[in-house]
Amino acid sequence: MRHHLFSIIFILLGIIALPNLRAEDQPGYVVGNGVVLRANHATYYESLAKLSENTPLKIVSRQGDWVEVRLPVRIKGWIQKDRVDDSCVVQDAICPIYTAPGLYFTAFYTSAQGEKLTAEGSTDGDWLCVYAPENATGWIHSDYIADGMPPASTDVDAGATAEATAGLQSATLAARTQAIRQEQERQEQEMKQEQERLAKLRQQAEELKDETTRHNNELVALQQEAERLEALRNEAQEKARQAAAEREATLLKEQQEQEELLARQKAAEEKAKLVEADSARWEAEAKEMAEKLAAAKNEARLRELAAKEEAEAMAAEQSMAEQRAKEALEQVKVAEAQRAESERKQQELSAQVTELQDAVKAAEEQAQLLRLERERIEATSREETARLEQVRREAEKLEAEKTAQAEKIAEARKEAERLQAELASADADVEQLRNQAHERELAKAELERLKKEAEEANGADEAVAQQIAELKAQAEKRQAEAEAKAAELERLKKEAEEAAAAQKQVEEQAKAAELEAQKKADELAQTTPEPPAPELAAVPVPQPTAPQAQPKVELTRMKGIIYPLRQATPEATHVLYVNKDGKQVAVCYLVSKRLNLNAWRNLPVEISGVQTTIPGWTRPVIQVRGIVKL
Repeated sequence: MRHHLFSIIFILLGIIALPNLRAEDQPGYVVGNGVVLRANHATYYESLAKLSENTPLKIVSRQGDWVEVRLPVRIKGWIQKDRVDDSCVVQDAICPIYTAPGLYFTAFYTSAQGEKLTAEGSTDGDWLCVYAPENATGWIHSDYIADGMPPASTDVDAGATAEATAGLQSATLAARTQAIRQEQERQEQEMKQEQERLAKLRQQAEELKDETTRHNNELVALQQEAERLEALRNEAQEKARQAAAEREATLLKEQQEQEELLARQKAAEEKAKLVEADSARWEAEAKEMAEKLAAAKNEARLRELAAKEEAEAMAAEQSMAEQRAKEALEQVKVAEAQRAESERKQQELSAQVTELQDAVKAAEEQAQLLRLERERIEATSREETARLEQVRREAEKLEAEKTAQAEKIAEARKEAERLQAELASADADVEQLRNQAHERELAKAELERLKKEAEEANGADEAVAQQIAELKAQAEKRQAEAEAKAAELERLKKEAEEAAAAQKQVEEQAKAAELEAQKKADELAQTTPEPPAPELAAVPVPQPTAPQAQPKVELTRMKGIIYPLRQATPEATHVLYVNKDGKQVAVCYLVSKRLNLNAWRNLPVEISGVQTTIPGWTRPVIQVRGIVKL
């Protein structure tokens, strides 16, 4: 089972290391925001990056519901340090790039010998972080990719965008979206738990592999010890055979010597019979030969005893060798039992891996169900989009009415200013009439005095009477003019009050419309998740010296992310950042009297408006008239 598992791992590594022999790449683009780019064609593989909508792609191949694409962004990976030199040039035949530091993570690219990689600078033990080459690939589900070039972005009025986006946050669609999001989070959590479990199982497999290797090494050592004991036993048996052979040779020699002595004794007896004279000599020789024979027998007996003792020692040593061999065999049996237990654990581990694969398959089926649910929600969203189109048209109508009301307000303000000027003129006329009335009173007093003088004179001349009549006519004329001007003043006051009431009503309607738009924009800002703002350098707020703007005729369009200024001024309240070489760079300042720019902060947008330049400022200022979310 262990060898079978290793074979599967090597086959998978071989498949990953196959060269990329593909046809010419086909164009495509991402459909949807936050689309996950994975290391291989399954949802349980690691995520390499999240792509935004309309990101252009190069399609390499397709496999089932998955599409292999070139990496559209710069991706980091991990390699083993001993596979490259100090210049980060690959030295081995192959050098897999993994998604994280560890052999149990997924290898999404394999570098060949001699290929130069770019080091990122981070390390983790024996692992080095590098940037994946441009020809590296990843996998995206086919539901989130379309063939061809991405469509060009269209300009949408800011008010219509706010109304359309606010409509998308209807209660039913929000509840369904939230439920799907929670289900996806739960599935991702379960998938993460399964991946952790798989990592633990892989770690257990590595530990079991190490333990099996250790047991195999112990088994090899025990086998070597058994072979050594067997060699000792064979050597002892050989020595016993040699001792037995020597003992047999000694017995044979002794027998031969006895036979020789008997032959000599017989010859001596014969000689004794023949030569009695030599009998004494022969007896002496016989006695000597007998002593020699006794000595030979004694030596043979001693040799036999020594051979017997050596044979007993060899037998004892053989018995000890046999005992040690038995003990070694027992250890071999124990090692065999441990190896059987290790194989049983590997079988259990394989069963767990199979169970985990079944769980992953179930998770993929659940993800398929979620995808079908998402398609149903997208259909509902399209219906909502159709309804929102009507809302957008109504919003445009309201915007037109708002513009007309603003024009009416401007006209009413002009009329009010004119009426106020006329009212001031009328006040001046009233003051003049009051002065004339005072003069009239003085004239009346003078007339009364003259009448009294005339009555006292009794016969004043006609010149004095004519003068009195003229003064009386002038006084009556001035009184009539004062009364006419007073009536005209009352009429002007009444018209001014009516104009002020109409202006107040129009301003209240405009304020209500602005409050409604602000409320919808705030609801949109609350329902839209705010991504974490990047760590940006503080943008200095320019201090205007003489804000003499030079507006351009054409509308300027720019793309970027809106951030508020730390110190807002009447000339600029926000700043637009763009991504250049992996860094956020401020390109222009923003201001708008019609739109709430705070509702779009920290979001990728495309703005349109009139660009102006202010002397002493290092960046232009755009008066925003429209915003579209990217």
